[in-house]
Amino acid sequence: MLYGVLAAGLLALGGCSPSAVDEPAGTDSSCRVAFRLGGAAGNASSRMVEGESASGGELQTNLEKQVNSLLAVIFTDADPSGDTEDNANDKFFRTVKIDLGGETDPVIEGLSFLVGDEGNYQVIFVANADTDLAGKINALEKDVSTVQTLKNLEVSQSPDTKPGMLMTSGFIRFRSSLVEAVDLGTVYLRRIMSRIDIINMAGGVTVTRAVLHNRTVKSLLCNDETLQVNEEYIGGTEEYTIVPALAGDMDNPTKYEAEIYSYEQLADNTQEDYQPSVDIYYTKQDADEKVFKHTVSLKVPESEDEGASLVPIGLKRNNAYLVYIRADAGELLFSVKVEDWVEGETFTVTDGELSEGAFGISTAPGTVTGSWTDGGTQTAIAY
Repeated sequence: MLYGVLAAGLLALGGCSPSAVDEPAGTDSSCRVAFRLGGAAGNASSRMVEGESASGGELQTNLEKQVNSLLAVIFTDADPSGDTEDNANDKFFRTVKIDLGGETDPVIEGLSFLVGDEGNYQVIFVANADTDLAGKINALEKDVSTVQTLKNLEVSQSPDTKPGMLMTSGFIRFRSSLVEAVDLGTVYLRRIMSRIDIINMAGGVTVTRAVLHNRTVKSLLCNDETLQVNEEYIGGTEEYTIVPALAGDMDNPTKYEAEIYSYEQLADNTQEDYQPSVDIYYTKQDADEKVFKHTVSLKVPESEDEGASLVPIGLKRNNAYLVYIRADAGELLFSVKVEDWVEGETFTVTDGELSEGAFGISTAPGTVTGSWTDGGTQTAIAY
C-alpha cells in the first residue's frame, strides 16, 4: 500500500522515480511492464501431479514447470542500439519481486512490474531462487554491479530441487514509458540444469540401478563464455536405486524419468577425469542372478566419417538426455538422444552451437545429429 501511495505521489510530481526497495509490483499504470510466462514454465499442464508420469507427449512435468517465486532483475541499457546485453557497461538498476497472484502452475498470465523510471533497460527473470541466491541478487549495487556480476553469481541449491527448479530467461531489452505500459509478450524461461532419463525397450532385461559420475551440484547463474570445468562444482557420484525396476518391453518401454539431474557439465576432450557418464546396472532373463553393468559416455562422433573419434558434449542447460536400451539379435544396444526439455522434440546440433559453447567442445566438423550410439563400454560385463 505504501509503495502504491509513493508511486502515485511521484506521478503527480511529473514522473517516476527509481527505488531501491525490493517490492511487488503495485497498481499504478506508469512505467509498467507487462508479460506472461512461457517456455519451461509454459504450456497447459500435460502431466499427472502424482508420480509425474508421462502424458500428452511433453517431457517436462508439473513439478518441473512450477514457478513459486519470480524476480525481475533490471539493468540500464548503455547502448539501446546494440544487439544484446553488455556484460560490462549495463549497470544494475533494481530488482522487483513479481506478484504471482497466488498462482504457481503454468501458464501464468497477466503479470507485470513497475520499473520506477522512464528509460532504456535490460531485464532478466529468475524463477525459484532459494534464500541464498535471492540474497546475492538483492545485494547487487545500483549503478555499480554489472550484468557480468549477476551472471557470475554462484548457485548452490540442489539441481533436483522440486517443485521450484531454478530457471532464468534471456536478457530482454525494453524502454519504459510514462504514457503507456510496455508489453514484453511471452517471457521464455529455461531451467539451468539438465535431466537424464533411462528408457528400457529390451525384453528380458531389467534395469535396477544407475550411477551418475561427475554430477555437477553447483553452477553459475548464467554462463556464456567458458567451456572449462570448475572442479569445486563437481559432486562426485550419485547413485539411483530404480524402484520398481525397469523390465524391458519393446512395445511399451519402461522409463526412469524426472529423477536424475545435474547442472551443466562442460568437460571437454582434455578433461577426461571430469567427463560425465552413467553406469547402468541390469539383469538378464537368461543369465541366472548375474548383475551386468554398462557405462554410457555422453559423447558424439567428431564427424560423419565411419570410425570417427568420439568427443564429449557435456550436459547443456534445459536439455534432456534420453538413454535408450534395445535388444537386436541377442545384442544389447545403448543409444542416447538429446531432446528439448520443454517440447520433447529431438533437435540437431550444428557447428555454430558447438562453437558458441552450447556443448563441451569448442568446435567440431560436420553436422552432429541429436541421436547417436554411446561411446561407453560396448559389451556389458558381469558385475
